Amino acid sequence: MATILLIAEEAILLEQLNAALRQLGHTVTLATEEQMGWMLFEATHPSITILSLDLAETAGISLLWKIRATDPEAVVIGLTGAETDEQYRAARELGASVVLQKPFMPADLDQALRQVSPPADSSGPSGYPMASVLVVDDEVPVLQFLRKALEGAGYQVWEAQSGNEGLRQVCAQPIDVVITDILMSDMDGLEMIGVLHRNFPNIRIIAISGGSRYLDYCSVAKMLGAHETLNKPFELQQLLDAVARQVGEKS
Repeated sequence: MATILLIAEEAILLEQLNAALRQLGHTVTLATEEQMGWMLFEATHPSITILSLDLAETAGISLLWKIRATDPEAVVIGLTGAETDEQYRAARELGASVVLQKPFMPADLDQALRQVSPPADSSGPSGYPMASVLVVDDEVPVLQFLRKALEGAGYQVWEAQSGNEGLRQVCAQPIDVVITDILMSDMDGLEMIGVLHRNFPNIRIIAISGGSRYLDYCSVAKMLGAHETLNKPFELQQLLDAVARQVGEKS
């Protein structure tokens, strides 16, 4: 289990995270403002620092910079409640290991902790480092099914229920492959594919679609930057083969 330094001003957030982390077996030290957080970081050398980026007057970003400047290998999970992506970008540029947007679910925190604290054997079934796959679909049962299948195949899996949420996930942690549905509410898959192709050229993209009598969405997805496409319904093995190919291409 990890030794965790938790730095946040919000009493309720501190209480909830402290209880959740201790229940998972971690040792937790609490700080409520920047100076105390910095002193405890220097004194305790935690294995993981969870830092609210919403500390008063950009103190959270300043503290992240100070931590990374002092210890480039420090593991820091940033928490942000900002409505814009500025804190995301600043935190990632400063080297935050993971950034979570508040409010988040306990499962999101648990997944972030597992990401920054990989087990002794963090390789996939073929012996290569575990690849990270983001699944974007507005149907929860589809997300749950694909997560289970991909994790069973040895991949680390993240989820998003819209294109906008998918882009936030891409900004928050390293992603190797994005699997996205095309027809979704909010930002649809086609728009997200275009953004990923322009701004994240190293990410491999697999688009899936139920098709239409009027438009070949998969062909449009390829024109916008998707590396592979699958028409619904497809066999699960087809998807797993496509992911394996794209992980291989990235490698």
